[in-house]
Amino acid sequence: MLALQALVTLAAALSVAAAPGITLRVEGAETVTDVDNLKVSTIITNSGDETLRILHHPLGPLSKIPTNGFSLVNSKGSSAGFGGAVAKYVPAVAAANSAFTTLAPGESVTVDRDLSDAYNLTATGAGTYDVKPNELFYLVDDKKEVFTLKAQVSKAHKVNVKGRLAKARQEFDPTSSNHTLTKRGTFTNCIPLQQYVAGVAGGQAHNYAVAGIAHLDAMAIPSKRFITWFGGFDWGRGATIRNILTPIKDLNFDSFRYDCSCTDQGVYAYVYPNDFGKIYFCGVFWNAPATGTDTIGGTLVHEASHFYAIGGGTSDYAYGQSACKNLAINNPGNAVRNADTYEYFVENNPYQG
Repeated sequence: MLALQALVTLAAALSVAAAPGITLRVEGAETVTDVDNLKVSTIITNSGDETLRILHHPLGPLSKIPTNGFSLVNSKGSSAGFGGAVAKYVPAVAAANSAFTTLAPGESVTVDRDLSDAYNLTATGAGTYDVKPNELFYLVDDKKEVFTLKAQVSKAHKVNVKGRLAKARQEFDPTSSNHTLTKRGTFTNCIPLQQYVAGVAGGQAHNYAVAGIAHLDAMAIPSKRFITWFGGFDWGRGATIRNILTPIKDLNFDSFRYDCSCTDQGVYAYVYPNDFGKIYFCGVFWNAPATGTDTIGGTLVHEASHFYAIGGGTSDYAYGQSACKNLAINNPGNAVRNADTYEYFVENNPYQG
């Protein structure tokens, strides 16, 4: 009996010893004049006993795009406004593409970030801010399966900001009706083949949106397809869905501005919601299928839904089909404001009528 208890104790100890762990530390200047100088360094340390493969998730500090990977909260408890990029991302695809950072036990990586690229302090004002990176990390195991781990923040950062509170950037004017693009589209850093693929994707995105609206028009009662992606029917949520899908149906994607300079092999594309009509393609997009799931056309639907000019825009509450299905069940209010949800609804794969 004692021997058995000893074995159980040893097994428990080994299990604890082998548990993965991440600690975070944020460094930066204690006082900055002008938000353009609001820069921090995040030190990410593998504090466990096993090697970690950490995905460059858009909502984490390892993202190479100025996404919402931090929280900036002032002394009154108000969060700084987010004005950065939002991206299409599928964790399983990023894992398959090895779009991660590998850290051995005890090893660290330092990530420098200019927070003015993503955050606007105009509404919250000058003063002291607590800066913390998001604590939820997405990791890849030996079988290329994705799992999550909450990091421990060993040191957050406190900074006093004065002077200019926002970086100059085009802002969305909700009172303006000039959100329809009529001129010929432009391409930056795109070779002819990429320009062709973007054109095909635009046509497919239009067809997807047309079919999605037709499905809504034909519904006498909530369909299986509708419930799968948006949850139970509600008139208010139903209006939100139409307010987003209808403008997408009416878009002329040939008049958009496309930038092909991003090479990130974990990201399909991203946009700045205030910068209507401009899409940045990344590495995964060029290998995405023309039909099925996570398609080139579906990517454009996803990204277009993010623009504030499109029914107020969407967020990224969930990435991937499984997470989106769970979102529809557990939080349909967020589902109707989730970009991937619209993509999967219009792609309709597997087919649900």
